[in-house]
Amino acid sequence: MKKPSSHPIFTNAVDSLEHGIRMYRDDTYPNAHKYAVLAVYQAIELFLKDALCRINPVLIFADIDKQVRDDSRTVGFKEAVARLANSSVHIASESRQSIERLQKRRNMIEHREYKPSGDDCSCMADALKILYDFVPQYLKDECLADYIDDDLLTELQTFILDYETLLTEAEKEVKELTSVPPGDFGSAVTECLHCGHATLVIVGKDNNDYCFFCRRAVPMTQCCDCSCYYPAEMLEEVSRCPECLSAQCEKD
Repeated sequence: MKKPSSHPIFTNAVDSLEHGIRMYRDDTYPNAHKYAVLAVYQAIELFLKDALCRINPVLIFADIDKQVRDDSRTVGFKEAVARLANSSVHIASESRQSIERLQKRRNMIEHREYKPSGDDCSCMADALKILYDFVPQYLKDECLADYIDDDLLTELQTFILDYETLLTEAEKEVKELTSVPPGDFGSAVTECLHCGHATLVIVGKDNNDYCFFCRRAVPMTQCCDCSCYYPAEMLEEVSRCPECLSAQCEKD
């Protein structure tokens, strides 16, 4: 179950993102991809504003020298990126280009017409990569995945971002992180409870056990008997995994 957020702009961004995913996967709704593009671009702009708001709420407004009102104009994409850069929160140039590509598609829809295109999918996929580098950067101790419905998160990963590409990238990151000279011991890798992939690295990121496919921290702990890794909550009250407990009971 997804967590509630105390940040209203973040909540709004997640809602737009989820709506975009629902629209994109809906084959029965007329021009569903049109509304998916609009919703996903809106979500990205809102995430940028959320990042600014967490630094200082005034930064989201276009003219900060005037009194702020409920209807005061807020910054757009380019202004938000510039203000974030001035606050030492940077967005990779590749990510900016991907967002700009989606922005052009959004502008065409809003101001002229929507023409279904074969690259609608790749356009959205490229733009959504910002969720895997920018959003975790400013959330810091939180995980975006915790705030999105699990089924929609899976859709995001497997259909929009392209499952195979995402998995390949995750496996590459895990390999780079765990490769060590012969004779040395690298970080342990185990299967993630959420996605089922062997992309969860113990102490893999920011001193947290981290799945590079799910892009979330997944606290793990070792069974004191078999040394296999299990979700920390599973071994919260006992130090042995279910299999080892069962084997111990049989011996007793």
